[in-house]
Amino acid sequence: MSYIKNYLEEVDVSIKNQPNIFIKPEDLKAWAIELSEACGSRIINKKHNVSKIDALIEKFVSDYNENMQIMVELKNKLEEE
Repeated sequence: MSYIKNYLEEVDVSIKNQPNIFIKPEDLKAWAIELSEACGSRIINKKHNVSKIDALIEKFVSDYNENMQIMVELKNKLEEE
């Protein structure tokens, strides 16, 4: 069990350490493909990977919130000028 726990933690950390997925369209597409693959497939009988799905969704939310914060700060700065 500890092997599985360590593996899941490594997956989570490696996803979180990737660059912001909203910087380039290619990064967002790569994220979407990773999510699609983590969801599995009935056609090729591949099971879903819940921990990877969770880490990818957390990455999306984190990067989205970071971008929104930057945009709000930029908007406020422009309104002050």
